[in-house]
Amino acid sequence: MFFRSLALLSTVAALFSSNLAVSAYPTTSGKVWHVTVGNATGGTIFNPNYINASPGDRVEFTFNPKNHSVTQSSFANPCTHLNNGFDAGFHPVANASSWDLPTFSITVNDTQPVWVYCRQAENTAGSHCGKGMVFGLNPGAEGSNNSFSLFQQAALKIGQQLVASASSASVASTASATHTTTQAAASSSKSWSDHYDSWNHEDDDDDSWSYDDDDSYDNDYKWKRDY
Repeated sequence: MFFRSLALLSTVAALFSSNLAVSAYPTTSGKVWHVTVGNATGGTIFNPNYINASPGDRVEFTFNPKNHSVTQSSFANPCTHLNNGFDAGFHPVANASSWDLPTFSITVNDTQPVWVYCRQAENTAGSHCGKGMVFGLNPGAEGSNNSFSLFQQAALKIGQQLVASASSASVASTASATHTTTQAAASSSKSWSDHYDSWNHEDDDDDSWSYDDDDSYDNDYKWKRDY
């Protein structure tokens, strides 16, 4: 009887010890989604560019060359950081073969759409978002008014506007520089012309014709130049 009691106590202790181990290293039943940010050649892509996840799932973003961010935006403003939205910051990566590529993870709380973009070169013609580097978590179905395709198209349109704006600014700058150069050349030419006219007038003033009354020849005119 005594030995049977000891055996029972030993079994209870083992179960208790097992429960402690489980609580110390909890596991999650949700799925882990892997998304690459960029690629080995520094491409401006998320791969995959959208997923449909369930609450409790985790999305892990792995950064590739060259230097990207994972920043939350909104459907209405795909290339603008959402107020109070998450932002992983920039993660420069030199070599895609590195074994310790940086990662950033988010946990899916519900099935509402979450929109993401890379904010590298934000608001410039080189904007990664403007080149279509966006990601959708639980976007609407294709054909709906909040599909991933519409979200990406909006980002690309912003990129086109940024490129057009930069091109217009470049043309205006070139025209201004050309106008300034033309003005400078005209000013220089006028200055040289004025100087020449001044020298010509001075030469006219210094040259004179005189009549020599003392000369034995009548009406002999001499030209003399003042030096």
